[in-house]
Amino acid sequence: MEDEMEEKLKRLHSSFLKGNEYDEADLIFYRITYRLAEELLISKDDAAKLHSEYHVKYPRSSSRGYCKRCRKLVFLIPIIYGVQESGLAEMKERELAGKLIIGSTDKIKQGNKVAMFGCNECKSSLLEYGTL
Repeated sequence: MEDEMEEKLKRLHSSFLKGNEYDEADLIFYRITYRLAEELLISKDDAAKLHSEYHVKYPRSSSRGYCKRCRKLVFLIPIIYGVQESGLAEMKERELAGKLIIGSTDKIKQGNKVAMFGCNECKSSLLEYGTL
């Protein structure tokens, strides 16, 4: 059963990370955990425990980049645009915890590029690491 669980988690990681296996930030971790719970018909807490145990053997890593404002190497966090009202409270909680940045949809206009990632320390947008 242990080998089967490890294979299932490897498959989920491969699917969610899509060739970028060195970038399992919190958002991806939560998505994999949610899918694991869904597939195994278990609670999110049980799935999180299994997922965490998997990462004892296969440690997570998150992307880093250089922030010009902070003048140092920092962790990149996703900028989420267009948060639905039903998920706003949870997203604001994660933003306060430094896990993501809620971006303004006013910045998304035809021909205007917006950053996909920001600095986890000063929360500035880092366009050089990806745009929408």
